[in-house]
Amino acid sequence: MPEPLRSFDELALGQEFDFGSFRMELAEILDFARRYDPQPFHTDEAAAKAGIFGGIIASGLHTQAAAFGHIIRTGWVERVSLGGTEQVVRWPAPVRPGDEIALSARVEELIPSRSKPDRGVARIRYTGRRVADGVTVLDILGTHFLKR
Repeated sequence: MPEPLRSFDELALGQEFDFGSFRMELAEILDFARRYDPQPFHTDEAAAKAGIFGGIIASGLHTQAAAFGHIIRTGWVERVSLGGTEQVVRWPAPVRPGDEIALSARVEELIPSRSKPDRGVARIRYTGRRVADGVTVLDILGTHFLKR
């Protein structure tokens, strides 16, 4: 796990971070989907099995939320985060119950604020890969405001 950031200025273009992994369990997939994304391929095992995915898959929104929850719990940005403004998200492959997802990040852009010198804007690409086969299941380009 990466050390907690103390300042925007600790980041460098191309810098990479490894956040370990988390597992997507069936009960959590069903609970999230029933509450927030109640499509049959997320909530109904029989319908999902007969559908295009051949079984239950996690909502992309759930995968995204679980990934960010995992990263936040590492404490990586706890001291410096001022929130964010944008996430460009792709889900290139489905996540199934029991999948373990490894998370990493790469700094894509750093913009020190001219109007507010106590902060900067970081664009960071987060990638989630299924541990079993290395397939990318989550790709997020996030824009963050960070303290300097």
